[in-house]
Amino acid sequence: MNSSNPAPSARYIIRLNPVDLLTLSGLLTSGLAILSALHGLYPLAGAWLFLAMLGDALDGMLARRFKLERPFGRYLDGFMDMQIYLLAPALIFYLQGFDGFWLVFLLLLLGCGCTRLAVFNDIGNISEGDHLAYLGMPVFWSVFILGGYQWLWLWLPPFWLHLLLAVSLSAFGHAMLLRRPFFKFKRLSHILGLCLGGCALLLLLQWLLGNGYV
Repeated sequence: MNSSNPAPSARYIIRLNPVDLLTLSGLLTSGLAILSALHGLYPLAGAWLFLAMLGDALDGMLARRFKLERPFGRYLDGFMDMQIYLLAPALIFYLQGFDGFWLVFLLLLLGCGCTRLAVFNDIGNISEGDHLAYLGMPVFWSVFILGGYQWLWLWLPPFWLHLLLAVSLSAFGHAMLLRRPFFKFKRLSHILGLCLGGCALLLLLQWLLGNGYV
């Protein structure tokens, strides 16, 4: 039964299914990302967010496969997306020195991202031919921006790195609000490759930094 309404005799306001629990695992992974960032382990923080993104991708696939889709799941997913793709990356950028004047671009990220998620909660995915697509650029691309930022930190001076990030966040914020379809990853192999590959690259970077190789 996919209804979000509990039976009159139910003890709690909602009955969580296994897919909901997978969605809620984003609290753990994004929380570990924030904790890592607070301890200055920024690449490790990004690695945790790639794992959070994997859980976020799998919950939707499993909900459709086992016919567990319901409005509650979509709203819950939206709240987790806000923490994984907006609040956690913004905090990591801030802790790495993207503060002062640059905070304008973090507010832009948060404002455009929240608007994009609200629209998604209202309409869900859209159809593009025979395939599902996103209306507006999906918020999960913030994790890829964060991953690239961690590697570029090795080579660019802070001002130029922050300028590049400001331009990237501005373009990203604009793209999230565009009324046009954006590609949706559907193959499990692609999702696993992107999420686990991104996680592995950032773990490698954290290891290199921790051992003084870079």
